[in-house]
Order: sequence, then structure tokens, then C-alpha cells
Amino acid sequence: MRNKRFLIGAAVIALVLAAGCENYLAGKREEAQQRWATSRAEMVTNMARHAYKRGDFARARDQLEPVIRSSTPYAPAYVLVARLSADQGDLDEARTYARTATTMDGASAEAWYVLGTVEQSLGHREAALNAFGKAAGEEPTHPRYTLAEAEMFVAIGQVDAAASSLAAACAQMPGSGEVHAAYGDVLSRLGRYEEATGQYRIALRLKPENAAPKERLAVALFRSGAYAEAEAILADLQGSEPGFASGWMGLMRADCLLALRRTDEARAMYLQQAEAAPKAVAPRVGLARCAILQDRLPEARQHLEKALKQHPGHAEANGLLGYVLAATGRPGEAVPYLKLAMQDPACQGRETIRHLLACAEESSALAPAPAP
Repeated sequence: MRNKRFLIGAAVIALVLAAGCENYLAGKREEAQQRWATSRAEMVTNMARHAYKRGDFARARDQLEPVIRSSTPYAPAYVLVARLSADQGDLDEARTYARTATTMDGASAEAWYVLGTVEQSLGHREAALNAFGKAAGEEPTHPRYTLAEAEMFVAIGQVDAAASSLAAACAQMPGSGEVHAAYGDVLSRLGRYEEATGQYRIALRLKPENAAPKERLAVALFRSGAYAEAEAILADLQGSEPGFASGWMGLMRADCLLALRRTDEARAMYLQQAEAAPKAVAPRVGLARCAILQDRLPEARQHLEKALKQHPGHAEANGLLGYVLAATGRPGEAVPYLKLAMQDPACQGRETIRHLLACAEESSALAPAPAP
């Protein structure tokens, strides 16, 4: 009887061990199958990525389709198919695939970044900002993710937050010229031009061949009142920019020359721009400024009248013409131009124009009535 019980017990133990062994082997088989599926998904995704880079979207999607159908949890495949869907205009499908990728691998910065680009295209700014922020958090030393977050901060009006984010990024990525340049852009947007010049200088040292930070440095220097250095940089850029003479850089260089009282040089540049673009207002206003500084008021009036013919509401042209008329003894005619200038809230020198207007109104009120 004891032998019988022993045999039964041994049989039960053998069955339990066999079942455990079978479960262990089944688990191993499942792990092996999963590893194979992931390896295959990686290989297929790499092939699809090459097709995508070549612009062969149809082939890329065909290659990815088996991976998506099999629900293999390989996030890069879903990231790529999300890109394909976005490029083909199906943003809702792209968002679904990108969200799936972030669920599969929440540490994938690229998955969050692609989701952010899709949300941005859909006009979901807060969702895009959240996704870009997670991408930047996962890979804080990758410029693209930080820049995307900063751009979205600016887009929703949180410029100070963008500045804080980029300041931290500059500390983490001191060798990234594009991050320093972007920080300079945000500082310029905040009116912190002197600080912006520092960031542009760093960006230029890191990538001297990149002309964009050099142009922005010139603008920041001009805005901060460093006209001599701004003019020197703009003069250096003149040879490399085909449209310099008739473009914004030529106009800014002329403004620098005028601010430095190099009036004849400024006048020559404004004249060149006016001849290249006869209907442009800014060169005419620049020529008027030169004429006023050289006490050629009738000439200044001619330039301003031409400018106002093209743009009747131009604040600076109205203000300058009001000054010219008042200075030549015609205060009554100056008043409407000065009032037009004051209507523009962005008009520079408002206090000066307000004073001129008050003087012109007082003078016109005291002027004798015309003889009958």
C-alpha cells in the first residue's frame, strides 16, 4: 500500500515537473518568437526608412504593412508610418500611429516629436507643446526637440518660457550653434538686443560659415544702437548677398550710415534703392531724412510727398512732412499730417510729434486770417 502511494506521489510530481518544464519551454519559445518579430520589424523598418528617404512612399508603406498588421510592438515602425500618413495628408491616421508609438515606447523622443508635429499641423498647440516638451525631456541634448518646444512656446505667446528653455539648453548644449542662434532670436523678440548679440556671436564662432546668425547679429546691433559695428557687418555681407542693394540689409546699412552722420554715403544707398524700387516708401523716407539733416527742406518735402502717394498712412513720412511744413512757416498745413502720424500707436518719436502738433496748432490759431 505504501509502495502504491509512493508511486502515485511520484507520478504526480513528475506530472507537475513536466507541466512546469513545458511552461518554461513555452515561455522561452514565446520570447524567441518575440525577439525574431522585433528583429524582423527592425530590419523591415530600416528598409522602409531608406525607401522613405528616396521619396518612394508607396514602397515604404508596403514594407511596413506586415509589421503593423502583426501588431509587433516596435515603436520606430509606427513612427515611420505616422510620418508617411502625415506626408500623404491623413493627419488623423498619423496621430493614431504616433500615439501608438508613444504608448509602446514612452521613452522614444522621436515618437513624441512626430506626435508633436502632427498635433501642430492639426492646430492643437497645447497638445503639440506637451509632446515636444516630452521629446525634449527624453533627449535634452538633442537640439531638434528643444528647438521645437521653444518654437511652440513662442507660437502660443509664452516667449519668456521659450527664453528660459533655450537658456537651459545652451548650458546643456554649449556646442550647438543653432540653439544659441535660436536663443538670440527669442531675446531679440523680447527686446533684449544686447544679450541677443552675445548669443549670435557664439553661434558664429561655432559655425562661421553660417550667414544667418551674422545677419541677425547685425540687426540686434542696429536695434541696440551699435550702428558702427552693425554697418561693418552689413558691409561685409554686401558681397555675398545678390539682392543686398535693394533688400532690407541695404536699407539697414543706409540707416546705420545716417545714424553715424555719414550722410552722403547714406543718401547714395537710399537713392540706389529708390531707383531699383520706384514705388518703395522706405528709401524715399530715408532720402527725406538725409535732406532734412542737410537743411534741404524743399527736397525733403518732394521725397515725402512721393512716399505718401504710395502709402498715405505711413506714420514716419507724415510726421516728417509735418515737421518740414511747420519749419517752412506752414503750420496749418502741418497739422493734418502730424495728426495722421499720431494715429499710429507704433509711431516712433510720439512725444516729439505731439509737441510739434501742439506748436503747429497754436501757431495756426494765431496766424492772421487771409485777406478777403
